[in-house]
Amino acid sequence: MIIIYDIFAFFFGAAIGSFLNVVIYRMPEGISIIRPNSFCPKCKKPIKWFENIPVISYIFLKGRCSRCHSRISIRYPLIEIITGCLFLYAFIHFGLSIDFFFYVFFFCSLIIISSIDFSYQIIPDIISMPGIFIGLIFQIIKGNFLPGLIGMLFGGGLILLIRVIGGKVYKKEVMGVGDVYLTAMIGAFVGFPLILSAIFIAALIGSILGIIFIISTKQSRESPIPFGPFLSIGGILVIILQQKIVQVFAFLGVYQ
Repeated sequence: MIIIYDIFAFFFGAAIGSFLNVVIYRMPEGISIIRPNSFCPKCKKPIKWFENIPVISYIFLKGRCSRCHSRISIRYPLIEIITGCLFLYAFIHFGLSIDFFFYVFFFCSLIIISSIDFSYQIIPDIISMPGIFIGLIFQIIKGNFLPGLIGMLFGGGLILLIRVIGGKVYKKEVMGVGDVYLTAMIGAFVGFPLILSAIFIAALIGSILGIIFIISTKQSRESPIPFGPFLSIGGILVIILQQKIVQVFAFLGVYQ
């Protein structure tokens, strides 16, 4: 019976991921996320309900629109699979608890933010700014308000400091204001000192993939690389690896 619940959690998450795809596409375009119903981005024709089943429809359609036959971005099933996996993780570890609902909100927010930042190099503050307060509310409910507050201030403050100093040194914007709000949101959710690990993971992955991207595409070092996706990965991995990271901090004397 448990496996049935797990399967349901995954497919429910995948269905939410399908909606996240709508938000990711429409929000930067200024299109309502409610109406019209789902349509092909290329030919604008409506998508029938049986062509909109998460992951399965993409496979059935062989990755192409049934009308104009243009390719459907692989991003759509990937977002659905990732969201489904994160919902499954949250359900297995937290059940249908208050933690589950806050964490899946956190995961969904990061998926939207990182996808939009990756495509448009814009972080939607309309998601990250309310996310800061929702994260603090979560910490209040858990009785961890002070770590959440410090995590928010440290995370946002550190990126703001990098933004100011980097701007003066390099005479250009090295971090956007959106990165400040995003890191503050992550800090509010994961608290202090876990925000340290989130930023470290983001910087490490960002550096490695950034170098690979520059070398493989022969881009200039001046080419902008969005940092939001790496911050989001750091935030998600910190939640998943939380127990191991806490053990390390405890060993170092950060946690008593």
